[in-house]
Formats: sequence, C-alpha cells, structure tokens
Amino acid sequence: MYDWNGEEDAERFVRTYADVILRLCLSHGLARQDAQDLCQELFLRLLTARRVFRDAEHEKAWVIRAAGNACKNLLRSAHRSRCAPLEDARTAAAPAGPDGAVLDAVRALPHRYRDAVCLYYLEGYSTEETAAVLGVSPAAVRKRLDRARDMLKTELKGALT
Repeated sequence: MYDWNGEEDAERFVRTYADVILRLCLSHGLARQDAQDLCQELFLRLLTARRVFRDAEHEKAWVIRAAGNACKNLLRSAHRSRCAPLEDARTAAAPAGPDGAVLDAVRALPHRYRDAVCLYYLEGYSTEETAAVLGVSPAAVRKRLDRARDMLKTELKGALT
C-alpha cells in the first residue's frame, strides 16, 4: 500500500505532479490561472481525503484522471459559459508562431482524442499505459491517436506551409 502521511508527502506530490497537472490543464485550453487553481484544488483534495494507493503508478493514474475530469467539469460549468476571459478583451494580439498553431490545433481536438494525444506524446506514456489511464483498450487508444493525427494533419496543412 502506498499511504499518505504528512508534510513530506505533500512536498513530494507538488514536486512530482505540479508540472504534469499544469500541462494537462493547459492542453485542455484553460488559462494559466485556472490551471494553477485546479492544481491547488487537486493537492487539497488528495491531502484531505487521505487516499491510499497501491503503488506510485496507481497514484499517478489517479492524479491524471482527476486533473482531466476537473478540467472537463470547469469547462462545462455554467459560470464559464457566461464569462469571457480577460485575454479576449485585448485589442491587438501577437501573431502565433508555428508552435502556437500546433498547440491550438491539439486544443481544438475533441476531448477523447486530445487526452490520448497529451498522454501519449506530451507525457510519454505507452499505448497500454494510456489505455489504463483512460479506461479503454490499447486498440482504442491507437485508433484515437490515428484519428487525432489525421485531424491535425488536415487542420495544420495550410498553417505550417
């Protein structure tokens, strides 16, 4: 059993998972402040619930799954649909470079494809590990990655030439 006890576990959690959670939240299209808030919320949820994990992999899978679900919940919230982000109020924005176009295209993917792309390409999980985190078969992950690559190829055809 992999049990939580004390301040050193909290510090280890922040060191180990803060970047992962932030990257996942940003890949869902959240603003940096929202991503940081969700990260902090996950830290508090984990520390107050006193969860017990089988091992480090089980812990990491829970963190990634919880972060993804929290992002989806925030994006679905009624408050978010009625409010415009502050960034939309700017009159002149800097043009996005090629990397910005790729990231924007990944963010525009449907959730099921975006999650697979982020776990496989950004986090470096294998298809089997991605399947375990997402709760689908490895074949489904490979199909989602294939479809996501096709969508990205179509979307980016004109942007990167």
